[in-house]
Amino acid sequence: MAVLTIQEVSAHNSESDCWIAIHGKVYNVTSFLKDHPGGKRILLKVAGTDASKEFEKFHSAAVLPKFGPSLYVADLASIFPVAKKEASNAIFTNAPGLGLFGDGAPFAQPAWYQDTFSPYYKDSHRRLRNWVRQWIAENRWADKSDAWEEVVRSNRKPDEEAFTSMGIAGLTRGITGRIAWKKQPYPNIPDLPCGIAEDEFDYFHCLILWDELSATPLISVNNSQPYGIVPVMRFAKPALRERVVPKILRGEETMAIAITEPGAGSDVSNISATATLSEDGKHFIINGEKKWITNGVWADWLMTAVRTGGPGAGGITLLLVPRGPGLTTRPMETMGGILSGTAFVTFDNVKCPVENVLGEVNNGFKALLSNFNHERWTIIVSAVRNARRCYSEALHYAHRRQTFGKNLIDHPIIRDKFAQMVRQIESTATWLESATYQLNNMRPEIIPERMGATLALLKVQATKTFEFCAREAAQIMGGIAVTKGGTGGTVEKLYRGVRASAIAGGSEEVMGDFGMRQSLKVAKAMGVKL
Repeated sequence: MAVLTIQEVSAHNSESDCWIAIHGKVYNVTSFLKDHPGGKRILLKVAGTDASKEFEKFHSAAVLPKFGPSLYVADLASIFPVAKKEASNAIFTNAPGLGLFGDGAPFAQPAWYQDTFSPYYKDSHRRLRNWVRQWIAENRWADKSDAWEEVVRSNRKPDEEAFTSMGIAGLTRGITGRIAWKKQPYPNIPDLPCGIAEDEFDYFHCLILWDELSATPLISVNNSQPYGIVPVMRFAKPALRERVVPKILRGEETMAIAITEPGAGSDVSNISATATLSEDGKHFIINGEKKWITNGVWADWLMTAVRTGGPGAGGITLLLVPRGPGLTTRPMETMGGILSGTAFVTFDNVKCPVENVLGEVNNGFKALLSNFNHERWTIIVSAVRNARRCYSEALHYAHRRQTFGKNLIDHPIIRDKFAQMVRQIESTATWLESATYQLNNMRPEIIPERMGATLALLKVQATKTFEFCAREAAQIMGGIAVTKGGTGGTVEKLYRGVRASAIAGGSEEVMGDFGMRQSLKVAKAMGVKL
């Protein structure tokens, strides 16, 4: 590894030969001058110097891993002796095996990452957390977001590795839910991630995966897989399951859930897309439109709700429709971006084999309802993580940005803003862990009735917390938080995604009403006098 002194770096101080040092590493930024978002003059002012302090004023730590490797020249020789770490900080640490994980900033990671005890997590959970964080970093998934967005915008599928890497690593199986963690009867199914045994994998392992992957574009492009495959595993005929499930879990094929229509959103029982039997009785012929279909741009299979009977929920059938003639999709760029492949789907006399009915004809609503709890739980996990990301971005920025002669973090009103974010994040995360513990231990057959209300209300709490933290982070960071890319780019992008979290899986108002109605229904069924 090459090492240069600051004197050697100082010789490269012109527009045609511009080097700078940041955090002990030397970069040749000559070719980057024209692409620097702040203009080349800012870089030329610090050419040939150690620009660490100037860099910290305007950039987050995430910038260097993205651009640094291609510009790296050598390490910078230190002119100061390395100080020995004081042993006195040992009085603040807990038992071996805990310790800080991540950047260590207060409340920027889940509480159990912060050298605290928890009744929920064991060694296998810590091992999985460490493994998936390293897997994400080594593959640099966060850097692929912009390139994938351009591909999706042109109505194409992102790189195959976006799907197969998840499958091969066992992550698609791991984030799907309890039915996928059990021993599978299909050949060539990937093992669960990190070598965790099937009888050991639980909802807290799943929480870790969703939480960590939510900071990458992988969750956006694979969003529908864990929701769409569960009704197939539960309600499809054996031949269809054997054909579809292994390829989905390996990431070789993809799914989307086609329920929402231009005239039917949260009111699922009001869908109007129709399916009628062909004359020979071998196919359903589907006609109609579906809108806001996540991952619909590239889905090989669409789990589609259609009307085969009379009005209301009793006339709905669920079909697994293969992409084929008459089925067209076009991308819809939403407030949250394009990466999830949201599509407008048109069915024009599309043929679907009658063997592809999931469950029973005119009883598809039951199959639909079977997966709502898991979907809402995953939205909650992602919303809490994204709230933390907003908080973390603003916290680190507040330690770099100076106003009125001192860092932002030194202003009492700014510290109070962080306190209000932490108060909501930690209370929501604690409720999430409590609900997850119930999912782990409650009898599966009573989970839909008993946990439906809790998860509906918790989803409202989580998405409102996400919205609050996105707003407060933007207030703290100011203009850079409304600018795409750069230091505030993460908060800007997350803020645009708030409404998608709040509306998907049931809007906040619908969830609030349902949560209370279901709670009262369960209480009365248990003999409670109100």
